[in-house]
Order: sequence, then structure tokens, then C-alpha cells
Amino acid sequence: MDRLEKLRNDVYSFAELDTLEKNAKKLDDLETLDLIAISRLSKTAKGEQPQKVKGSDGDETPPSRRSRRGKT
Repeated sequence: MDRLEKLRNDVYSFAELDTLEKNAKKLDDLETLDLIAISRLSKTAKGEQPQKVKGSDGDETPPSRRSRRGKT
């Protein structure tokens, strides 16, 4: 099954969709970006939620230096 078929069938997780979105933006792949948006909406409608990012709450450990590096 190729990447586009997997997107149409909601196979990817939210984290995988984020990675696919980054790559599609670099390549200006509009078809993939549209399918990613549809897949996210579909997952949200089904009740799935993306995992929380560490450090977004006050009680968890802060993000590592590596993850903070690209945010400036």
C-alpha cells in the first residue's frame, strides 16, 4: 500500500502525520497536504486525540535541549 492510500485509509498516527506534513511542505506536495488535513479531521471526528507534548503541563519535565534548538 503506498503513502497516498494509507492517508486515505487513516493508517497514520498524529505524530506520523506531522512528519509527513513537514516533508510535503518541503516538496510543495499539495495533494498530500490536502490528504493530511482530511486525515486529521477524520481522526478527530472519530474521537482520537494527539498525544500531549512533554513540557506543555507544569508537572512534566521540560523539553530537551535538542527539541528546543529549532524553536528560536
